Amino acid sequence: MPRCCAATLPQLGLLLLCAAWLLPGLVGHAPWKGGDGGHFVKLWLLTTGALSSDAAVPPLYYWVASATAWLTSPLLALHDGARLASGLFVALALFFVARTARALYGVEAGWAAALTLLGCMGLLVRGHELNAATAQFAAAAIMLYGIANLPRDARGWSSAGALGGGAVLMLLAGGTAEAVMFLVIAALLQGVLEDYRTPAARRALAWGIGGALLVGAAWVAFSAVQDRPWHTFSLQRWQGGDGLHPGYYLSILGWYAWPAWPLAAWAVYRGRRQWRTPGTVLPVVALAGLLGLYAFDAQPGEEQGLILLLPLALLGAAGLFTLRRGAANALLWFGLMLFGFLALLLWVYWSAHDLGTPARLAARLTRLGMTEVGTWRPWALALGLAVTLVWVLFLSRIERSPLRPMLVWTGSMTFVWVLLMALFLAPLDRRLSYVSVAAELTKRVPAVACIQSHQVRSEQRLLLIYHSGRQLVPADVGCDWLLVETRRREAEPHVADDWIKLWEGARPGDRSDRFHLYARH
Repeated sequence: MPRCCAATLPQLGLLLLCAAWLLPGLVGHAPWKGGDGGHFVKLWLLTTGALSSDAAVPPLYYWVASATAWLTSPLLALHDGARLASGLFVALALFFVARTARALYGVEAGWAAALTLLGCMGLLVRGHELNAATAQFAAAAIMLYGIANLPRDARGWSSAGALGGGAVLMLLAGGTAEAVMFLVIAALLQGVLEDYRTPAARRALAWGIGGALLVGAAWVAFSAVQDRPWHTFSLQRWQGGDGLHPGYYLSILGWYAWPAWPLAAWAVYRGRRQWRTPGTVLPVVALAGLLGLYAFDAQPGEEQGLILLLPLALLGAAGLFTLRRGAANALLWFGLMLFGFLALLLWVYWSAHDLGTPARLAARLTRLGMTEVGTWRPWALALGLAVTLVWVLFLSRIERSPLRPMLVWTGSMTFVWVLLMALFLAPLDRRLSYVSVAAELTKRVPAVACIQSHQVRSEQRLLLIYHSGRQLVPADVGCDWLLVETRRREAEPHVADDWIKLWEGARPGDRSDRFHLYARH
């Protein structure tokens, strides 16, 4: 165990901190509107065999999600079990980013890199939802480890396995362009850094690239037999140049990669006179290459930006150990004040939700769609108090060390996330899922009846089918029930006189989408 870690928390405590970050929020709620619901719909269609053969779906994430859902099916619902795949891939990325940091900067840097990565604001929500990009996130971490370990691996087998295996996983995760970019970086480093010119490093690189090309070619051949060769490469991301936003990812890094990017900038500044070292060149080149590649991404989004956090976390780990005392204390106290204030805010909102005090805030929660304001929930209170007590004890046990600022930041952010899940998971689930709308359909429509849908988007229609068990069809096939969706400020469409409206409503607090249920008479 690193000495710096032994001086702050036992290694078991650090592992428990990672588990406390990973697990809460993965289970206990239905698929939520947005990315979580969209990925679940694809998974559900795959498991039922209803997904169109023309759909380009990177298989790795959905294979693993199907496996975790099947393994946990006696205990968890399909969506909860599938969501564990995201936690598994994030844990894999944490492990390999720590191994990469140890290879580049020494043993002490392993936990620093893992904690810096966990502390990034952009990972918090995206790492707890059904998110196929987490598979690319893990594969990129494995490839970075393979590249970083090339100069240190005497036999070369582990480096070649990580580099080639990570490239194959990246291909299966839909990141063909990223896999090629990392392989090119590994080859170019031999011309830039002397550490990569040893016979063992050259041999490992050749084996890694050769293995990746061989398995990749086999996968392409298999896809060609299935009449889907081009879907293998996920080329749809790089098509549609009219909608390019080349500065998108750079524009979100300010908050998305906080606090990794200031630490990374400090590390680059400190090492500016000795920049020809693997610890500086590899993460800097990887970050620059990713930003350059993603400038051509026709479908930019926060989900895909997860990979950018890896090189920043590596540089941040290096910067953390050279951070001056004033800057370290500033990060520590900023984390304490920020997350302490957010925790206080959550408790005030809990008081408004469960106790009805303050009354004006309780009324606002009702307008926002919280349907059970004023209902006392003793278990939520008990969990919230327990989480708050653990946070106070956690802070009291941290001693001075280079890891202390990041421990406080990541530990406090984890505390606020767990507190949010403890106090408001059920209200958020009612607010963000389609369970309430599906319940209305279940209450009014017989199980054997079919419902014709009009203007209901595909993702919402499929989620309603999943939750209600009712048959919703997008075309007129003679159904006796009709479900119409209208958008914000959109007039309700005219329907024939033989339809009678029985219900009108929306998700609690949702003002953008509204549903209208009709029965034929």
